[in-house]
Amino acid sequence: MNFNYIDKLDVAGFADKIKKINIWDNYKFRQETYEAHQYTKTIPLVFDEDFRHTNPTYHKTYFLFEKELKDIENIFIKKLGDGYTIRAILVSLLANKSIPEHIDGGDSLHFCKRVHIPITTNDKVFFKVGEEIKNIKTGEMWEINNSNKTHSVKNLSEKDRVHLIIDWVLK
Repeated sequence: MNFNYIDKLDVAGFADKIKKINIWDNYKFRQETYEAHQYTKTIPLVFDEDFRHTNPTYHKTYFLFEKELKDIENIFIKKLGDGYTIRAILVSLLANKSIPEHIDGGDSLHFCKRVHIPITTNDKVFFKVGEEIKNIKTGEMWEINNSNKTHSVKNLSEKDRVHLIIDWVLK
């Protein structure tokens, strides 16, 4: 199974805070390092470019969303098991753009549960893993198993799509 529904979350707080900060162009590692992500923009919350699995770096932006992230971690503990956030990023896929089919390199996804939470989306955004395609609704929390699997995203709308992506490591 590529998509595992976890829970529903009120993401209005995230959306409001994102609108107030305009820092989408401050961090360019993902779009400049990985061609598949060239039409995305990233705000790192908890992120290390070496994709480590211990001692994560908490960026200044984490503290803007700390309460919301702690609430999500409590849901993860109940639904996925005791663990910790090793990565959390906000990712915007630009309007009328796509992330082409690709397979993530490295072993990073073998050691965590990757969860996508749409903050801003619509019915013209499609996430594909293998042959399975989903339109994930705002606030839905989905564990997405794309480890060693081809995956892609199409944003066929006139609006940018924003997902919170969290990698959860079980203790």
